[in-house]
Amino acid sequence: MTSESPSALLAGVYVANVTPFTDDDHYSIDTRAYAAHVRWLADHGVTGIVPFGTNGEGPSIAAREKRPVFEVLAAGAGDLQIIATVAESNLPDTLDQLAFLNDLGVRAVMVMPPYYFKPVETEGLKIFYERVLAATRHPVVLYHIPKYAIPIPTELVTSIPVWGVKDSGGEAGYAETLHSAGKGVLVGTEDDLPRRLLTADGAISALANIVPEQVVTLYSHIRAGRTEEAAKLSAHLLQVRAMTKEYASPGVLKRVAEQRHGHPMGTVRPPLVPVSPSFDAEAATALALSGPAS
Repeated sequence: MTSESPSALLAGVYVANVTPFTDDDHYSIDTRAYAAHVRWLADHGVTGIVPFGTNGEGPSIAAREKRPVFEVLAAGAGDLQIIATVAESNLPDTLDQLAFLNDLGVRAVMVMPPYYFKPVETEGLKIFYERVLAATRHPVVLYHIPKYAIPIPTELVTSIPVWGVKDSGGEAGYAETLHSAGKGVLVGTEDDLPRRLLTADGAISALANIVPEQVVTLYSHIRAGRTEEAAKLSAHLLQVRAMTKEYASPGVLKRVAEQRHGHPMGTVRPPLVPVSPSFDAEAATALALSGPAS
């Protein structure tokens, strides 16, 4: 683990970027659309991207499919930081993916615990992550998303030399405990960002796929202590988030992103289904862009 402080290594707005798939029987990753979307995000001021997480449909994508995308991203990232998600659900595939990523210039790796067996003992998770740490040269972010995977106890995070967590659980006191122990925290949801970012180094945002400049502005307001401006923008983003959650699919983010930058974003991969043809992408985009002026 690096000797840098958490905020020196990872801080700012990261995008839980979506994965465009071809709209045919193969559902292949559309690498051209993927790269175009990432370039657009970079042009709108985000710190980095987090490929193949939950909104990136990572658990639906084979490790071999991810590798060419990781190579392209690492080669052309420039100043854009990449936190590579490893969510392979078992130890051997996790270690194989980490070995592949060792040769790439990613900023960190975000490793989800195996997500089938519940409950598991903290000791079992510790053994898993000790093997992870031994296998990677990159700083490790633990992916705490108890809705879908094994919860990561705070005592585990503080007992091993990881950077910290992506907190997608939001339990009271969770981030505060880790922050006070010197671990890094990236907020994994847009709920109450003005408060939650006070004990976090940054955010991994799904909404930043469609309103990157607004999420970046909100982060800047919070860091500068502009509480009134932050509250207004946060209230707007909660409305946008509520709209996206109505459809329970990353497809809505793809449709709105497509409206914004004009690059076709394809479809989702089964078992997810596309948003209804009746979804009004123009109206959704107008809502997303209707927030307070920065």
